Amino acid sequence: MKPALLVIDILNDFVKGPLKTREAEVIINPAKTTINTFRKKGYPVFYINDSHYKEDFEIELWGPHAMKNSRGAKVYEELEPYDSDYIIEKHTYSGFFETPLDYLLRTLRIDTVFLIGLDADICVRHTAADAFFRGYKVYVVRDAVASRIDKNWEEYFSKAYNAKIINSFELEEYL
Repeated sequence: MKPALLVIDILNDFVKGPLKTREAEVIINPAKTTINTFRKKGYPVFYINDSHYKEDFEIELWGPHAMKNSRGAKVYEELEPYDSDYIIEKHTYSGFFETPLDYLLRTLRIDTVFLIGLDADICVRHTAADAFFRGYKVYVVRDAVASRIDKNWEEYFSKAYNAKIINSFELEEYL
């Protein structure tokens, strides 16, 4: 297995801003543990961040959030990227849609992705789907994601994407 970590939308607007949820703050420490484990092992970390223009169709549905170059579009301060991490801007739910993510993962010969972030049932779900469709093995770190709508997301991920659902404290045994 050659893994990479995908940190999805753990941005100021999702943790403390207009799209915050009570659950979002709870994932910060497990997310930090997960990110640090990947860095310690020398595996790549990808931050996949909403970066919207006012014309993006998603704005009509969710209202202005994570607007390009705004404070709300920055990674939540406790999880700031290192210079060695990859930063991918996205304009839709999936981290793969019209971004260089797949190209970079394939260049690094990655075959397995671990997903953390916000929200399990929206952006994490669509990124997991696109990872599965492209042949990547998918893991989701349960305590480092929060869901907004579908609280039964785990069963869906397992059945639809053959995803393995683990906790941050189990991560070492899977890497």
